[in-house]
Amino acid sequence: MRVHHVCLCVSDLKESLKLYCDFLGFELYNSPGLRFGPTLSEDITGVKDAKGKVRLLVKDDVMLEVNQFFNPLTKKVPREILGYGNVGLTELALTVDDIDEWFEKVKAAGYETQTDYVWEAGIYRSFLFYDPDDILIQLIQEIPQDGESS
Repeated sequence: MRVHHVCLCVSDLKESLKLYCDFLGFELYNSPGLRFGPTLSEDITGVKDAKGKVRLLVKDDVMLEVNQFFNPLTKKVPREILGYGNVGLTELALTVDDIDEWFEKVKAAGYETQTDYVWEAGIYRSFLFYDPDDILIQLIQEIPQDGESS
């Protein structure tokens, strides 16, 4: 079994696409067989006359489903509810090649980082930053172990 995609509900699809596509390099995924009709949206949300926008994004082997609903209205959740200590997905972690370059790039783009440094956890170096809806994005660079080439 492997992960097919991760779904993110966002409050402003246009702003989120700036991060995920323009900044992180995801591309819009166009599947000719993909259809989201009103009945499916109602069944998924449990709301009559459900309406929203859905975009599938892909980069390498990662697929994201990014949704902004207008009925029911997608509302921002306070950061403390999204973070650690509450049930739910806490972060979206993506592997990168040059963590220091990405750290500087994230800060220069104006995204808020969770720490003011890149931290090391034995087998990788990493940092987290917040997307426009305060969803944590973790960027990770694996550290080659003894005997592995870099």
